[in-house]
Amino acid sequence: MTTIRVRMNRAYGAYKAGELVEVDESFAARLCAWGYAKRETQQSLIETAAVEPVAERADVTPRRRGRRHE
Repeated sequence: MTTIRVRMNRAYGAYKAGELVEVDESFAARLCAWGYAKRETQQSLIETAAVEPVAERADVTPRRRGRRHE
């Protein structure tokens, strides 16, 4: 059983208009034939996360030591 992505043109059952759904091939063919859906040909984009290197630096001012009183 192969699944196909279709975009709904009109509402059908639990599916809303404009929704992108994955259904099995035979049901997708019927939805397209009836005019409820259209096959989605655009591939979905894969998002990747990139970690930016964080440069650390010392922002703390060193404490001055007071004079020792003798």
